[in-house]
Amino acid sequence: MSAIKSNKNVAVGIHVGGSYTRLSTAAFVLSTAGNAFNVTPSVISNSLGSRSTPSIVTDDANTEGAVVIGEAAKKNAMREGSNADNKGEVVKGRSFVKKLAEGDNSDSLHFFGHLKELAAEASGVGMKGADRLKCVLAVPVGATQEEIDRLVTAAGAGFNKPTSFVGVLSEPAAVCVAHGLTGSHTNSHNPEWSNALVVDWTASGLTATLVKRVGSSDLIQLGASKTDNSVNAETLVDLMMGHCATMFKRKTGGDVWESKKAIAKLRTACETAVRTLDRGASATVEADGLVDGMDLRVPVSKPRWEMLSGGVVAKGKELISSVSEGVNVDVVLMSGSVCAMPSVKAMVDGLFEGAWTGLGNVACEEAVTVGCAVQACLMVEAGIEESGAGKEQNIVVEVVDEVKIGLAKVVGDAVDENSIKVVVRSGTAVGVEAAGFLAGISKGDTAAVVDMNDGNKVLVKIEDCDEGELKVGIRLGKEGGLVVRVGDGEIAC
Repeated sequence: MSAIKSNKNVAVGIHVGGSYTRLSTAAFVLSTAGNAFNVTPSVISNSLGSRSTPSIVTDDANTEGAVVIGEAAKKNAMREGSNADNKGEVVKGRSFVKKLAEGDNSDSLHFFGHLKELAAEASGVGMKGADRLKCVLAVPVGATQEEIDRLVTAAGAGFNKPTSFVGVLSEPAAVCVAHGLTGSHTNSHNPEWSNALVVDWTASGLTATLVKRVGSSDLIQLGASKTDNSVNAETLVDLMMGHCATMFKRKTGGDVWESKKAIAKLRTACETAVRTLDRGASATVEADGLVDGMDLRVPVSKPRWEMLSGGVVAKGKELISSVSEGVNVDVVLMSGSVCAMPSVKAMVDGLFEGAWTGLGNVACEEAVTVGCAVQACLMVEAGIEESGAGKEQNIVVEVVDEVKIGLAKVVGDAVDENSIKVVVRSGTAVGVEAAGFLAGISKGDTAAVVDMNDGNKVLVKIEDCDEGELKVGIRLGKEGGLVVRVGDGEIAC
């Protein structure tokens, strides 16, 4: 493929996880057949060559007032054993995500600043051109508006440019975009699909979400969702640690749980072994000088690992079955590191025999960030440069195959046709929000959200606008219809 269309702005997808964060970019290219545009995403590697960065910030032991980020911060936390206790609890360092949830964004500024550097370098714009980065940020499916606003505000501050973030997309909706369910790829899925199930199983927990296609359009609507944070990737690592610590004590008499540094060392080795077993027939958990100079060597076969992890997989199966009960699921999409386990894949395949399981070139661990990058590319192409904010109001609009919802000025009683800005159109996944802005608004002006497929019919009028730029976000509501958010105030319906 060769690029045939370029924009001055660069589309970036960001998936912030409690344990790891991933970045990707996307661009429009010509398909190999030469007759259609395709969106091609690319996952960004960090300076160590890894396609994921630990969501950790710690103090720099060598420079007062400085911090270290990502893998270096994780290793620093492991050395210090900062959060481990004698029962072997997780050593994570300072997760900026948890601090942000508590209202402290000090670490977020450092972390998002680091992501900005990675994205600027990988995209070729450099730090001087970093203001050209236009990002879509993934948010958990159950996130409140307050939580979303807090994350977007922190991200904008870290990038030193709030307008770098053009929108947010819920994690299950992002997975659907990545696999082409919203018409975002030339190889999009069969148009006959109606119901999809997104299984997102990560280090933080398991979430299963039903996604419904709206009519025959490319819009999607989120449905029932359940989450269990007790069955996560950390639980699997804990199981491996318990097994290895028992085998080590049986062989040497050494007690791993008496040393915080030994716990940290064992956790690192077990994390590596769990990842190896996702794709290999066996793994060996190794740690030199674990306790009193004694080395750890514990081979673990795949059958043995499936026996150890069987309880977690069974609990996941119960949750997934409860969400999908009574629904004819046409598509099953998997996201997150735990979904890479063969036993999990086999379990899901057994539950939904015959369902389409997504594009083969989208890795489970990267599906969310890839979807965000594709969505950002669509929004950059549409010229959207601001994200919406404010309160919500439901409106009803007929959903047709070629959806086009716009924002426009109203002059007198008529819509100014020359001012219309497209906000939602076919190919836009409105899982959480699509956003746009109308420039050149004077104080007291009237604007409107219009249905461009129905003679620019006014759906909502926005009276007495503030001076500057009017920001609007639009998404699908769970009860049907569209949800419109304008500025910081309510709008008339």
